[in-house]
Amino acid sequence: MKPATLTIRVWDLPTRIFHWLVAVLVVFSFATGKIGGSWLEWHMRSGYAILTLVLFRLAWGIAGSETSRFASFLRGPAAFIRYAGDLAGKRHRAMVGHNPIGGWMVLFMLLLLLAQASSGLFADDEIATQGPLAVKVSNALVAKMTAFHYYNGWTLIGAVSLHVIAIAAYWMAWRDNRVAPMWTGRREMDGTGAQPAVRATWIAAAILALSGGLVYWLVVVYPKG
Repeated sequence: MKPATLTIRVWDLPTRIFHWLVAVLVVFSFATGKIGGSWLEWHMRSGYAILTLVLFRLAWGIAGSETSRFASFLRGPAAFIRYAGDLAGKRHRAMVGHNPIGGWMVLFMLLLLLAQASSGLFADDEIATQGPLAVKVSNALVAKMTAFHYYNGWTLIGAVSLHVIAIAAYWMAWRDNRVAPMWTGRREMDGTGAQPAVRATWIAAAILALSGGLVYWLVVVYPKG
């Protein structure tokens, strides 16, 4: 007999909006950074938006809905190895939120995004574009940050590509659609699945406003001080 299934809410609206906005902004930032010229102004604006969103997501990972919290998906080495063994043995275990491997990948990409957006604040192309905090540090540090911003950008693209490949692999191997739940917020689970607790959206809005205020201070207010 086929086990009973139920549709549960896996991802809250703030997490889903964050995910798709960051996906679009990363592609936009990469493209405008490579095009250069007058597009670099938009590249910087996109970077500020990414920094705001990443600060929000880090805070939401502590105060957000159950499946969005780091405590719910950052599991220890034993869980990581056990899940990797399941994948190697072609065994698939559906999980409500991130699996033990995907959870650490999420944190890794968040840290890459934070490092990329933060280093861009100090970068200088020595032509026409300079990060707002470049004037606050030494030329040597600006040079290091500029180089880091370049190479870390490629690391980030590699991580994003790996993420996309993993999503495609889940679909091809197990017909596990990882995209639709991040769009609709819901997915089908067996009868043992529990409905995760969801935080109020106004809390996310307040955190986002605080994150945006901090980035505005870093980009506009502090450099003039």
